[in-house]
Amino acid sequence: RGGVTEPFPEKLHRMLHYAHTENLTDIVSFFPHGRAFAIHKASMFVSRIMPNFFRQTRLTSFQRQLNLYGFKRIGTGPDTGGYY
Repeated sequence: RGGVTEPFPEKLHRMLHYAHTENLTDIVSFFPHGRAFAIHKASMFVSRIMPNFFRQTRLTSFQRQLNLYGFKRIGTGPDTGGYY
C-alpha cells in the first residue's frame, strides 16, 4: 500500500544535512544561525539534489510542499529568499 514512508519535514532535514556533509552548501544550506535555509542555485538544486530525496521534479512543486507544511518565505532582511 502507498503511504508516506518519511514525512516531508524529516526528508527536508536529511537533505539539508546531506548538502552540508557533501559540501553542496553553495546549492542549498541552512543560514549560519540555523533557523532558516535557502536554495542558492535553483537549477542545480533541481537537477542534483531534489531527485535524491523528493518525487517532485519542479522547484514550484517543492515550494508548494514547503507551503503545505507551514514554511514561510523570508521577504526582507539579510535572510531574504530563505525559508523558515
